[in-house]
Amino acid sequence: MNEVTAFWILAAIAVIGALFAVRKRNLVHGVFSLLVFFGGLAGLFLLLLAEFIAVVQILVYAGAVGILILFAIMLTDRVTGKDAFRITSRGSFWGGIIAVSVFLVLLLPTIQEIPQVDNPSNSAEIAKQSTVKALGKKLIHPYVITLEILALLLTAALIGAVTAAQGGRTTEKKMSIE
Repeated sequence: MNEVTAFWILAAIAVIGALFAVRKRNLVHGVFSLLVFFGGLAGLFLLLLAEFIAVVQILVYAGAVGILILFAIMLTDRVTGKDAFRITSRGSFWGGIIAVSVFLVLLLPTIQEIPQVDNPSNSAEIAKQSTVKALGKKLIHPYVITLEILALLLTAALIGAVTAAQGGRTTEKKMSIE
């Protein structure tokens, strides 16, 4: 099997896993499909000889995030997808436009400082500047406060999900009839 065939097989696994994750009504099956997607993506990273990112993909996303999503789903009542009512989305057009604009805003710091290759002798200097550490600093630096606030909001949402899953606790005591 050559690299092109392996790429197409892993890409098909990733795309099918992503489509199943989005289209499944049963949330647990959707999470397992998402884990298949993460596995296919890790395989694609291995093909790119990015072993570290592939291992991080498996450990962080398939391991931690997948289990966290399953844990959050198990705390709620809506697991099977057989709801009495169906929620339909009417804002997919505007949601897509907002998602693309957020993606472009997040990508802007990396695009602005891409070094240009004028001559081949300059490419060694560009390779020294283009490290994972430099890319991480360019991506994180303007958004440190935003990421901290987002982490707090996600923590509050998880606490809210646990509270909602437990249901209302009654503090009233049964009055005994004398």
